[in-house]
Order: sequence, then C-alpha cells, then structure tokens
Amino acid sequence: MNALSPEDFAAHFAGVLEHSPHYAAQVAAGRPYRSAEAVAQAFAQAAQAGSPEAQLALIRAHPDLAGKAALAGDLTPESTREQASAGLDRLSPDEYAEFQALNAAYHARFAMPYVVCVREHTKASIFEGARRRLTHSPEQERAAALHEIGRIARLRVLDLIQPGGAPAPTSQEEPAMTVKVKLGENNYGKADVRLFKVFRDGPRHDIKDMQVRVAVTGDFDAAHTDGDNTGLVATDTMRNTVYALARDGLTGSIEAFGKHLITHFVTQGPRVQGARVTFTQHTWARMVSGGQPHDHAFVRQMPKHTATVWGDGQTFTVESGLEELYILKTTQSGWAGFHRDAYTTLPDTEDRILATVVSARWTYAVADCDYDAVWTAVYEALLDTFPDHYSPSMQHTLYRIGEAVLTRCPEIERIHFSFPNRHHILYPLERYGLDNPGTIFHADAEPYGVIEGWVERA
Repeated sequence: MNALSPEDFAAHFAGVLEHSPHYAAQVAAGRPYRSAEAVAQAFAQAAQAGSPEAQLALIRAHPDLAGKAALAGDLTPESTREQASAGLDRLSPDEYAEFQALNAAYHARFAMPYVVCVREHTKASIFEGARRRLTHSPEQERAAALHEIGRIARLRVLDLIQPGGAPAPTSQEEPAMTVKVKLGENNYGKADVRLFKVFRDGPRHDIKDMQVRVAVTGDFDAAHTDGDNTGLVATDTMRNTVYALARDGLTGSIEAFGKHLITHFVTQGPRVQGARVTFTQHTWARMVSGGQPHDHAFVRQMPKHTATVWGDGQTFTVESGLEELYILKTTQSGWAGFHRDAYTTLPDTEDRILATVVSARWTYAVADCDYDAVWTAVYEALLDTFPDHYSPSMQHTLYRIGEAVLTRCPEIERIHFSFPNRHHILYPLERYGLDNPGTIFHADAEPYGVIEGWVERA
C-alpha cells in the first residue's frame, strides 16, 4: 500500500468516502502508514477537517437508506453491499413505508440524509437511531453524521487492505500487533416486536397491546470468535415465536407470558441457556357509549405497564413497573428550609404546584402471583396517596407512596420511584399592570429536578 503510486493509491481507495474520491488523494499524501487502522483514521480525520461546506457536501453525497437510489439500482457497489448487510434490500411494505417517513422527516429537519454505519447495526437499531437522532440539534446531527462516516470509512478501508484487495505489505513494513482478547458477557435477540391480541371469547372483547424485546444468553463463543452459527436461533425466528406463542400462551399477565417465552427459548434453542424478556404494555379502557362501557371500542390510557422477566426455564426473576403517569396537585405542597449558599436564588415556598411523570418498578417477595392484580393495586395506592397529605418535598411523597404500596401489596419486596419535577412557575403579570393571584403559570420542561429512591421492607 505504501509503495503504490499516488494515482494508484487514490484509485484503489476512491470509494472509501461516498462519491468523494478527492479525499483519497489527500490521504495518499500522508503516507507512510503503519497499519490499516492508521489509513482508516486518516480518512476519518480528512472528513472531519473539511470546511463546514465540505462536510455538508460529503454528508449529502450519501444515499438515503432504502431510498429511491436503492430501488433504482443507482447505489455505489459499497453502499449496495452495506445496505444489504442489514437487510435493507428485503424490507416488508410496512418497514419500507416507515423508512420513507423517517427519511422525509430527516430531510425536512436537517436538509441532509440520515447517515449510519449500517454494517454495525440491525434494522431495529437503525430505526431506533433515526428516531432518536431526529431530536438532535442541526449541529449535533452534523457531528453524528461525520462520526458515522468515519465508521463507514474504517470498514471500507479494512475491506480494501486484505489479501487480494491491495498489494501485500513490503518486507520492510512491520506487521500490526494483535491484541490478546477474550469474549465477555454477551447476548442477542429481537427488539421492538409489536404484539396486539384481541380476546374474542364472547361478544365482550378484551385486548393486549405491547412491545416485546427478547435477549438470549448462552454458549455463543464460536459465533463471535470463529463465525460459526451452528445451533444459533435467528432473531427473525424469535420474532415469529413471540406471535405464535401468543396465540395460546398469552392468556393473562405479560409477566406470565414472559416466563412462557423464556421456557420455550431455553428448551428449543440448542445453545440458549437463559433469556430476558422485556415488555411495554399500553393500557386501554373501554369507551363509554350510551352511558355503558362498550364491548369492543377502547381508548388508550396512561400509564404503561412494564415488565422484565429473567430466567433459565426453571427459575425466574420478575420486575414489574409503570411508566408515563403524569400527576399533579395544585396545592398542599411546598419546599422550604433547605440549605442555602452563595448560588441559591430559589425562595422558600409553602404552597406550590407539585407535578411529576412517575416511573416505578418493583421486585417480588414471592415466586408467583396475580401480576395484573398487583399492578392495579400499586397504581391505586399511588393515586390514593399522592393527594392525601401535605407534601413538604417530593422526597417525602416518594416515601409515603412506597409505604402505602408495601402495606397493600405483601407480594412486593421493594419498589423504586423516579419523580422528575415538572415545574410550574408563577408568571409575572405585574409588568402588564395585572395581578396574579396564583392562577397563571408557565409550565417549564427543562431543566428539572429528579427525585429517585427505593422503599424497602425493613
């Protein structure tokens, strides 16, 4: 590689940065390099070192994932292979439609394509990354895109500096050192499996609506170290299994269904020794029509019912929870008597709005129980206790609610709460010649305090 002419080097590495062969000439000028990793780093640094205009041009040179260029067969050979590696050439109609929606949202927000090193991701993580990165600022997203371009360039360089990919190193070039490593804790599985079940046992229907994540553990060393997939269950099979077992196996709580899934994966997977199944279940209430709860029409509620089940098919650990419960009381709360120093500006108050979005999770003191009944009891204890006292702090309310839950639910060993403060600040109307007798507030989202803690049996 170091012995190539500048022209041959630039031609060989022209495709490392998408539709931008001039970067290869820049990298050629930096020789000699000691290793393939050093060449990859040089390409990443060249991409980062460009002017803002050059950086944007490089980002925009990349195609949309599963976009029009892919459908038309107009991708570079490198992009074609990379998108295929993540299955983006084999999308279902729903997946394709979601990609188009994400691409459109991305262009509308940032005026550039969503760039990700797809060879380091699955379809699910690519979807998740796009949704997450849509929350970035334009500056953050440009930095994220350039980082991903560096990851893409690294893999393309390593592909090119292989036997048959480039001239062998000269005898004077020292071989790269190989670091001795071992495989650590690992798992794999399927995420964001969206399961909806209708119970049609009679004219009055019930529903279950959830997202499921499966992760299995076991003897997977050969797959990592030798590329030997013998005995591995495909994640696509895991998805299909969730739907198939839900037909007859999802009859009650998501926690019980989690145990059912784990038992199946451990007994049917040749190399699987344990599993973890995580659920996020949406709660629904019946619509009221003509003064009566309707038999088959529903409206989605909050909070969500969450659960994580671990096990080896014989023994299980269960953690249940609830999320996204927005609660508020307009009085009977204060914050006073706290420590003050040179940076304290907040005044004492004996009367404020107390608002939070509750996240809670709990572990069990028993091996099995009616998980749905316990979840309902926790929810009711929380709603009963939050308004029943004067709250001098969110910490005090956290303790009171935890005490109420453990009193009502002997099945629970301990419970954890996370209470982000949703501040409601009295708006100064005096500047307009108006008074504000505690009626007009600005609901401030950021920054916010967070109060968290476990309440446990003594």
